[in-house]
Amino acid sequence: MQRIPGVLLVTAACLASACSRPVSAQEMDDAELREGVLASIERAQQFLISRQLGNGSWQPSIVAKWEAGVSSLAVLALLNSGLPADHPAVAKGLDHLRRRNIPDQTYELAMMIMAFSAAGDPRDDGRIGTLADRLASYQHSTNNRDGVGKGAWGYGSEEGWWDNSNTQFALLGLREAAYAGIPVDEQVWRLAQEHWMRPQGGPRPIPAGGEFSNGWVYTGGRSAQGSGSMTVAGVAALTITSDFLRSGDGEGPQGITDCCEVDPQDAEVRQVIDGGIRWLSQHFQVRSNPGAGAWLLYYLYGLERAGRLTGTRFFGDHDWYREGARHLVSHQDIRSGSWVSQNEQDPVVGTSLALLFLSKGLSPVLINKIQFGPRRSDDGAPDASFWNVHPRDVSHLTTYISGREGWPRLVTWQSLDLEVAAREEGVAALLQAPVQYMSGAQDPGVLSDEEVNLLREYISQGGFLFAVQGCGSVDFDIGFRELITRMFPAGEFQLERLPATHDVYRSEFVWEADENAPELWGVDVGCRTAIIYAPYDHACRWDRWMRIDPPRRPAAVKLEIAKSMQVGVNVVAYATGRELADKLRTQSVVDLEEDDPLNRGRTTIARIRHTGGFDTAPNALQHLKLALEEHGIDLSPLSPTIPTTDPTLFDYAMVYMHGRKNFALTEEERDKLRAYLENGGFLFADACCGARQFDDSFRKLVEQIFGRPLERIPVEHELFNNPLANDIREVRRRIPQADGNEALTLQESVGEPVLEGIQIDGRYAIIYSKYDLSCALQRQATVACAGYPTEDAAKIGVNIVLYGLIQ
Repeated sequence: MQRIPGVLLVTAACLASACSRPVSAQEMDDAELREGVLASIERAQQFLISRQLGNGSWQPSIVAKWEAGVSSLAVLALLNSGLPADHPAVAKGLDHLRRRNIPDQTYELAMMIMAFSAAGDPRDDGRIGTLADRLASYQHSTNNRDGVGKGAWGYGSEEGWWDNSNTQFALLGLREAAYAGIPVDEQVWRLAQEHWMRPQGGPRPIPAGGEFSNGWVYTGGRSAQGSGSMTVAGVAALTITSDFLRSGDGEGPQGITDCCEVDPQDAEVRQVIDGGIRWLSQHFQVRSNPGAGAWLLYYLYGLERAGRLTGTRFFGDHDWYREGARHLVSHQDIRSGSWVSQNEQDPVVGTSLALLFLSKGLSPVLINKIQFGPRRSDDGAPDASFWNVHPRDVSHLTTYISGREGWPRLVTWQSLDLEVAAREEGVAALLQAPVQYMSGAQDPGVLSDEEVNLLREYISQGGFLFAVQGCGSVDFDIGFRELITRMFPAGEFQLERLPATHDVYRSEFVWEADENAPELWGVDVGCRTAIIYAPYDHACRWDRWMRIDPPRRPAAVKLEIAKSMQVGVNVVAYATGRELADKLRTQSVVDLEEDDPLNRGRTTIARIRHTGGFDTAPNALQHLKLALEEHGIDLSPLSPTIPTTDPTLFDYAMVYMHGRKNFALTEEERDKLRAYLENGGFLFADACCGARQFDDSFRKLVEQIFGRPLERIPVEHELFNNPLANDIREVRRRIPQADGNEALTLQESVGEPVLEGIQIDGRYAIIYSKYDLSCALQRQATVACAGYPTEDAAKIGVNIVLYGLIQ
């Protein structure tokens, strides 16, 4: 055996020099920024808690008359930054707000609704309704003497004065009230939308075609002029009102008869929203409020909302969250953890606004909506008729998912220009979300070879693609099926109809066996179905979903929408296992280009070929390699696959096997494996997703070779607390729960990992996990996958490999 001296040299050299893989600038920036953001959030929480008075309130230092609004803002910031409603500071704040009289100011009414809604306390339902009724009654029903103001709000109930800041807050409060189940008259949304659509200086038509931009100011309509704080308000406000104003065209007693009829009024609103996004792209700043200078923290608070609600990651070339977060982290007061700006001198208000930006902007990005199609001549963007037939589909789906049991309080989405990603960031841009979503009514065959290759690489990195046919388009259906062939020209992966027994049909909602399960097609890659295609326009139904259905909506339409929402949730739950990462936790990109590693003296781990799915998680070792490099171990990127009878078996430091099916080795293969292990070799194995068939076969193999069963490795063993690696005496394990036809759910246990092995001469020559490590490492674990979350699987894998190397 030449293995041991070489391994020790490599290990010692790497530990001494902390050798590691090259880290991309984006990855390094994100890791450092994430650390700074989390520290800033914690310090801001501590500051706000320290400023809370004994009665549960926060006393403003400048705007004393708005104590209820400031206290509500502080509670809202603490809740959205991760503190639970029963946290002592939050609970005291909520109790104080409950004891207060109903305010008579627009800001305070809106902020109080948002605080109670975020707490999700049923005791506040009646109060939210009372607050919402008063707030809606303050909307101006007529224009003032200057001929403007109808549909807007001022500071209170008086008619006359109005401004876009009060109006924005009123809509934010009413939106949360509606989401809490409080009816809000449709006319309120309609008048507000007309207000935000009104051009400065009177009606003027939107230019037909071509690019245009528009901003908003404090007391004016939309125009080429504007300020950042009021333009983000306009973009968010119109996005909110349009969500509550659907014409109902194409809906009838028999269901939805026309998914793709264009609503001219809604199309005009979308144009104005896009114009606002262009204005922000042209004037983007995070150091000051563009067009105004003052009110920086208020502007950033609104910028987060506008970016999140419209699914915009970049305003122009600016990644708004990363740039804004860097600015806030670097300008937080070192001693107190607070923020103020030149004219925002109340630290409770300033800190609350900054905390809302940092925490809500950090929410997990669940879905990237793929932009594709021919480029427009005016601004070079992909033609929306290809990729955005239903503009609110993903927005509504993520809103529906947010806060469901087992999901984070807030998940978000963003649109992604596939051509730009292929040209610039590459697969890292796609890996910002666990799901890529593609829909349309035209042939996706317009994708370039570079874009197709990028999708294939994304799938190889453990990604997931969800496609939905729009408008019953035959062109999209044929084109998407051809796209799969372009992605996998060798035919190694095929698009096939999923059986009604597939886990996706019970990943959250359940379709009984005797029901007509929605038609879904899929491509199995690795541990799971990595591509799912729905040849039915669920996106239309998502687009029409509303938190509270319009009173005249037919029952058949409601049923269609409900079923399509359930399909969307199930596919996303299946794809993610509800295991989500915050926005700045960059997913690692493994090197899929296999070179010759042996000429550089690095340790190589070989994979054992067998008939039980030896390549189920083909990139698991590459992902484990990245985790090992953080501990100074530089493994070869190549993981050759060999039978145990291969003469080169004894050249490898260790061997690895995983799978999910029954298998058996021949007598010759068993003899060679025993000789390898008895001569200092090491085998690391796991059952993909806890597969019973593989587990049974592996246990039988061990008894055939050694005449004794696997033994449980005690937690006191050095493997569980390696000073050069991780303390894994306490990790999380995912345990799928399903009873008959009930939905798949996950329980999580905390304790030492269940590891078993075979000892030879006092060392473990085999270490085996009957619970999944490989699929988790490849980021392909599903709701039905019994095993460890990705982060803990990596820690366990690192400890096992390090143990094997030093034996």
